[in-house]
Amino acid sequence: MGPFWIANLIVMSVSVMIFAIILVSYVKSYLKFKAGSFGNIIAFSSILLMQGVIAIIIYYSLSLHFGSGLAFLLLAINIISLSGYIVLYKALEI
Repeated sequence: MGPFWIANLIVMSVSVMIFAIILVSYVKSYLKFKAGSFGNIIAFSSILLMQGVIAIIIYYSLSLHFGSGLAFLLLAINIISLSGYIVLYKALEI
């Protein structure tokens, strides 16, 4: 496993952590306030959390068969996605 694959796994792990924080925060808020508007954010965060976990598993599998060319392209996409996730995290004011 090369450095680009490791970087991909790290970026995806950070994404998973961000959505885990969002999910836990909004579940706590939902249980405290019983506000229905939190349901959409909880569902959205859950889906993206699952996507991140699945991506980590797939990236590990891909790293065993493909080289750094694919890893570099995926890393570029993941860094852009992570940037968007960070903006979402800040926008939700957690």
